[in-house]
Amino acid sequence: MGGLKASGDMRYFQIRILHEQAQHLPGNILTKFFSKVEMVTGTGVVDSIPTCILKVEHDGVDIRKIKDQLKGSLIIDKILQEGDDYAYLKAKTPGPIQLIIGAEEEAWIMPPSYLSRESGFFMTIHGTPQGLKRIKDKLEALIPEKMDMRISKLIIGDWMSAPKLPNKRHLAIKTAVEMGYYSTPRRCNQSDIAEVLGVKQGTVAEHLHFAESIIINSWAEQTSSS
Repeated sequence: MGGLKASGDMRYFQIRILHEQAQHLPGNILTKFFSKVEMVTGTGVVDSIPTCILKVEHDGVDIRKIKDQLKGSLIIDKILQEGDDYAYLKAKTPGPIQLIIGAEEEAWIMPPSYLSRESGFFMTIHGTPQGLKRIKDKLEALIPEKMDMRISKLIIGDWMSAPKLPNKRHLAIKTAVEMGYYSTPRRCNQSDIAEVLGVKQGTVAEHLHFAESIIINSWAEQTSSS
């Protein structure tokens, strides 16, 4: 199994919080409306509140009608794209867990991070050992019950060995995969991806072509040497 390795003294902190451990937190309401809420990418911090692009999956919910009920954990700034059972949202996350992470200068949340009805809250944080230790201590104070936590130089999960891409091209191809650009049948086009990322369609085309070329060549090299 491959792994994504942290550089230098940086570490990855992964944590799983079960539903029964988080009944007192405002984010618990999200599972009433969404089967899964998944972080696509972080977009910074605004007025001390983390912002991000999220993909939500649901059973036909009208997101516009429930926005006010979600404000304690999810402030939806814009619906970027919407289908019958999913949507991509630009949102602020004012819940206590997100505020703890947003206030830490030496760590930040990153994918894979998601909340699901089936398995609870799973989160990946990248940062210095000191920053991650401060977050760990604050989370343990917020959720006293024992949580499943791991700090290491590798992200633990089903990661394939893949070449390192420049950040913008990595984000473009990851977003394309998340939105179903490579699904059969295709669920979006390059213009849809460009709208989510806030760039021109030609820029998306260039990023995807470059990333696809690098990945295919890397795959060919790995398979020929195995």
